[in-house]
Amino acid sequence: MARLEARGDSAVLTVAGPHTAVGVRAGDSVCVNGVCLTVTGHTDEQMSFDIMAETLEWTCLGQLVAGDEVNLEPAMRADGRFGGHVVQGHVDGTAQLVRRADAEHWRVLRFGLAPELAQYVAMKGAVAVHGVSLTVSAVSGPVAEPWFEVSLIPTTLANTVLGSLATGDVVNIETDVLARYAQNLADFAQYRTRGDHR
Repeated sequence: MARLEARGDSAVLTVAGPHTAVGVRAGDSVCVNGVCLTVTGHTDEQMSFDIMAETLEWTCLGQLVAGDEVNLEPAMRADGRFGGHVVQGHVDGTAQLVRRADAEHWRVLRFGLAPELAQYVAMKGAVAVHGVSLTVSAVSGPVAEPWFEVSLIPTTLANTVLGSLATGDVVNIETDVLARYAQNLADFAQYRTRGDHR
């Protein structure tokens, strides 16, 4: 459960629950709904984090109300088993759930997102929604109001906050870092080709 306390242009987020912070130390990195935050205080059953204005602007953490459940994940050790895709906790922006379709044993969620983020979301590629590493199951392509879909199995629905999302809810999105680096390299290559650099 989360509680957000505004402090001028920043905030303090407290996350509490049984065994939530066992083994956590001040200074550790923990992802909260996909946002990498630094632990500033803790007991065995709660952790607190300072959130700056930029984080409030780029993510939906500022929309949390007392009692909201959140996804939590500690930082992966360098010698740990790697699964899913590279998720850094560096959120690119937000997306809104525009359609939810329930099947017998799974659920399909469609999210609308800004065109500048949509270019990094590809069919069968990877995307992190509220910090959950997912495979993209459908995309709109280059349209005025782009969207993408993910298909969730019962385990994901039961063990993350994605299972409780309703149409209209806003989530944090982190696109594939490899796609962002590829775009950055292409931008600099085009810059060098034009001969604009000095």
